[in-house]
Amino acid sequence: MDKRIQEEYDVFEVFVQKTQADYHVHVGSVVAPSPDVALQTARENFLRRDQGVNIWVVPRGHVYATPYDDPDWFAREMDRKYREPSGYPENGRLWRMYRERALKLEEIVEDLHGTSAGAKK
Repeated sequence: MDKRIQEEYDVFEVFVQKTQADYHVHVGSVVAPSPDVALQTARENFLRRDQGVNIWVVPRGHVYATPYDDPDWFAREMDRKYREPSGYPENGRLWRMYRERALKLEEIVEDLHGTSAGAKK
């Protein structure tokens, strides 16, 4: 592409909302000299066959993203595996183990009084 053309045109990321109840979804990019032309180009390219109620165009230079080369960016500070769906079977197993080891009220009273279930003072 000619350097002069590169300076006059920007790349715009396009987001389309299909219905008012839907989120805006990224559908692609267009190259245009202005946001108005980018909206028209996006409508022609991405809503030719589909319905939509709203289009956003954002200059690519204004989109901020996380770095790919920093693995610590998404690192968790605390272990929260119990919040993941894969942890539910494990939670069930741990709860059964806890219930098996839990003392009943009668056992706690017996332990406090130092008596057994059948003995009376």
